[in-house]
Amino acid sequence: MAGTWTRRILIGVLAVVGALLLLAAAILGLTRRTLARHYNVAPEPIAIPDDSASRARGQHLASAIAKCTDCHGENLGGVLMEMGPMGTFPAANLTTGRGGAQLTDADWVRAVRHGVASDGRPLVFMPSGVYAALSAEDLGAIIAWAKSLPPVDRELRPLSIGPIGRLLIAKNPGRLVAAAGIDHAAPIPAAVPPGPTAKYGRYLSVVGGCTYCHGDKLAGGIKEGPPGTPASANLRRTGPTANWRVEDFVAALRTGQRPDGSVINPFMPWRLTRLMTDEEIRAVWAYLGGLK
Repeated sequence: MAGTWTRRILIGVLAVVGALLLLAAAILGLTRRTLARHYNVAPEPIAIPDDSASRARGQHLASAIAKCTDCHGENLGGVLMEMGPMGTFPAANLTTGRGGAQLTDADWVRAVRHGVASDGRPLVFMPSGVYAALSAEDLGAIIAWAKSLPPVDRELRPLSIGPIGRLLIAKNPGRLVAAAGIDHAAPIPAAVPPGPTAKYGRYLSVVGGCTYCHGDKLAGGIKEGPPGTPASANLRRTGPTANWRVEDFVAALRTGQRPDGSVINPFMPWRLTRLMTDEEIRAVWAYLGGLK
């Protein structure tokens, strides 16, 4: 009898191990195909301004809104993001220094809007699905500022995708490999007039990554990242913020604290949203108020 049960247990263990190996092989195959795909993207040309006001606007957009500096550093010299089982993701050195790159204007647009490198390979952990919504004017200003920065000598370790990262790619390729989910033939969106309006607030919510982390309806519940990463919050005015005033929302994005004094998890980049203007924050608040 003991021998029979031993054999049954062994068969069960082998079956589980076999199933896990098959799953791992399937995930590995899917991620390899996603990463090996070549994208022949001819980006729509845009005007890159060369005046100080446009560069200042680009710096503000790259910091407070698009949050390029959160990954690439304030000087865009590159940052190595080590995220445990998610993997190690180098946010490239975007300057012309050692370890950086000599990018043409077309290369900049291809990378930012399409998530594709100059050689056609897809970029990983580059949120181009968000940046595809940038207007030509705003994208041009960001590129103008980036190109004006002094060179930084910094070489980063290569990309290394861990098991959790590969699982996320296999489950939803467009989340970590944006090129897989972008309509590369779509035209550049028209500019949205700045102002404390719901329309401008929606634009900022998209290009600023709010909808990426909190979902298209901003209802939260998305949990992606290294172990311990909390699920994103429900931002809708029918959720936890139902009793907030606009002043509470402004304070939360500026100080990282809720009206009750509790601290917002630092995964929420309030250290950058604090740089938003009052008009921009009020525009997002107006957009939240219009969600049904």
